[in-house]
Amino acid sequence: MKAQLQTTPPLSEECQKLVIAKQFLDQHCPLEFGSHTQVSAYVVYYNHLMVFFEDGQHCGLKNTKQFVALCGHKEEPTTILLQKDDGLHIELSFNIAGENGKYDKAHINDVQYETPFSFIDTQNRQHTKLWMSFIDGVQHTLLDESRCKCYRSKNGEDYEI
Repeated sequence: MKAQLQTTPPLSEECQKLVIAKQFLDQHCPLEFGSHTQVSAYVVYYNHLMVFFEDGQHCGLKNTKQFVALCGHKEEPTTILLQKDDGLHIELSFNIAGENGKYDKAHINDVQYETPFSFIDTQNRQHTKLWMSFIDGVQHTLLDESRCKCYRSKNGEDYEI
């Protein structure tokens, strides 16, 4: 009798995009050890971002100052905001029931990053940052204060972008 070969099904396009997003995180917000591609959970412990791996190991960011804010509960955040060395932000959004989050071991639903480009609103004479989604590939702007991104900083204060 011939043994059947088990093959791993190919990753969906969204899963492939999350892998690329996690490689981007490894490059700009590296962990003390391991890779964001191996993380099974992100939690906030006091004022530090901690990641857990499937084997129970855990660590933080190599540069702890890169974690700046969150939304939701520290034990199960809905959003984590990181800041790259150049001052621009990266947002990880989590949703266990989300279109992508239900398939990702850390339940990441999307990763967005703030671009160095800005949109000029000629009527209000304002520059606003553009954000890019790794999943949707869509750039969007925060055109007015009612659409600002709001978080809770490490020290509990409001953090708005």
